[in-house]
Amino acid sequence: MLGTCCKIFTILFLVFNGVIGFAQTKTIESIRVKLYDAKTDFELRQTLLAMGNQHHSLGADSLNKYLQWGKKVSKYNSPEYLKFTSLYCIYLFKSGKPKESLLYADSILSILPEEQNYQQLNLDLIAIRSTALIRNNQFKEAIHEILKLLHLAEKSKDYATILKGYTLMGWANMELEKYNEAITWLRKGISFTQDSSLLFASAAIYNNLGACYNSQNNIDSALHFVNMGIRFSRITENLFYESNGLNIRAGIFMSDGKDKAAENDLEVALKLREQIGDLFYTISDMAQLSSFYASINQSEKGIAIAQKGIAIAEKGNYLSKLIFLKIVLAENYKKANKLNEYANTLYEVIGLKDSLYKTNSEDAIAEIEVKYQLQKKEYIINQQENIIIKNKYFYFGTAVALIIIFIFIWLKYREYHFTKVKKMEDALSEEKEYTLQAVNHAKEKERKRIAADLHDNLGSYAAAIAANVSNLKESRTDDNEPVISQLEENAKAIVTQLSDSIWVLKNEQLHATTLADRFKAWAQRMMQNYPHINYYYDENITNNIEFTPYKALNIFLILKECLNNALKHSGCTAIHIRFASNEHLHISLKDNGIGFQHEPQKGNGMENMKRRAEESNLHIEWLPILPSGVEVIIYDNH
Repeated sequence: MLGTCCKIFTILFLVFNGVIGFAQTKTIESIRVKLYDAKTDFELRQTLLAMGNQHHSLGADSLNKYLQWGKKVSKYNSPEYLKFTSLYCIYLFKSGKPKESLLYADSILSILPEEQNYQQLNLDLIAIRSTALIRNNQFKEAIHEILKLLHLAEKSKDYATILKGYTLMGWANMELEKYNEAITWLRKGISFTQDSSLLFASAAIYNNLGACYNSQNNIDSALHFVNMGIRFSRITENLFYESNGLNIRAGIFMSDGKDKAAENDLEVALKLREQIGDLFYTISDMAQLSSFYASINQSEKGIAIAQKGIAIAEKGNYLSKLIFLKIVLAENYKKANKLNEYANTLYEVIGLKDSLYKTNSEDAIAEIEVKYQLQKKEYIINQQENIIIKNKYFYFGTAVALIIIFIFIWLKYREYHFTKVKKMEDALSEEKEYTLQAVNHAKEKERKRIAADLHDNLGSYAAAIAANVSNLKESRTDDNEPVISQLEENAKAIVTQLSDSIWVLKNEQLHATTLADRFKAWAQRMMQNYPHINYYYDENITNNIEFTPYKALNIFLILKECLNNALKHSGCTAIHIRFASNEHLHISLKDNGIGFQHEPQKGNGMENMKRRAEESNLHIEWLPILPSGVEVIIYDNH
């Protein structure tokens, strides 16, 4: 038990080490209060571990003091002692010492026992090594470590670590500017689990997705994901992720011309970074601030802070950050009309990128992944061989016993056989009943949906026909000809809609070629009414994707609405349609009309198109074409 003396020591430690005072978060303040109330060695160690796990919101010096205290009150090389030691690796790379962090992690792994209660610590150290390798520009080694981390985490079904692995893999690819691969890994992480607590703790996934989309100039997606990352980091009180998210969002605001919003985010992020301290990301903040100064034409300030960041990055060998700083320095030189310095800096960027990619080439990374997969298979084969050897002796030793047991089993076989047959018959009967119910339920659901579609599509036309007939009866004059014509048009529209619905509903599955041919035939008929408009149709189907009738009908109706809008409202002279079905469906309809003057407005069936796309797991976008026109893109939403 801790006595009065130990409690006095605790208070003195907090006072003289400067860790009483302003708390970064409510969680940290709560843990500090618990340090006073610890009554046993175990409680004190657990509270100090909890404080260490708040490293993302602690300054480097404060983190180190808590970790050293924890080691003092822990038994040497115990699981808790090694946990404090592993957290010291995080302190090292927070202090700008990724190489030392890597060596320290290796030294712990070399003495780590292969016992079950050390398994989580082993995973944590591999994740720390991966982070240190990325910060040290050793990306191919980092990817090797992350693949190993994912394999071990999947084996032990450690979902939090699997999510961490996806995040690290996305980050590594993002640092290599391989944004499409980064997005693939990060989206795997998001779709991996629906556990909100895990997603809240993984704000980095959303922040990094926002950064990737911003690099691809997809502002809407970038802002959506980074806002989620900031929200999750605030829920979990993670100042590190919050400051990263704010800096990323500031970059998005700068790209979108929102300088005031960008400045506000940068100021808040800098205050947070001052609280927690991290040299690696402090350099990133300098680059971001320098880029901001370039965007608001304060290039002298931008040059000064970029040069300061470059000095720090060169000293710490932060190659990927050095490239970023050189790029924003070039931006500032260009804005300051210092064209010689601008050209020289861009030349330096090319050299640095060559050095980075030479060390971390795609071939080298692919070689590591193949090597890892081979090692994984060899490991499985060795495990299987060991099992076979063990089983051989086991089977030999139990052969006699099995023969005796077999005689008893044979006597019981007939009874068992009849029982098994009866159970199988009962199970098949239940399965048949369940299947029949499911089929009936599906048929009923489909019937209701068909009825609703027919009502929605044909109801308005039927009402118009009824009104026209009524007018025809009430006024029997020579002026009835327009009414009769309108009646005929509505009747034709009903027949067309009914024909489209019957076409898809009479098939269980429809292929992409069938859908393309149907739409092409309809489009050609429509274009005959618009001889002044040039019509181009391009088809590229290498994968004949199958669609459900409902999805095929929705795609067909969306395409009809798009073409009708272009013909009736755009004032175009040319329409280009491209229908592609490769790995996924991708359809594009472009016109050279007046386009959207501002944001796309509601109307022209756009809300219906959006609804149909959402119901069929499709994505639809309206993109402006310069100097005039609109492109509508429809593609699978996965």
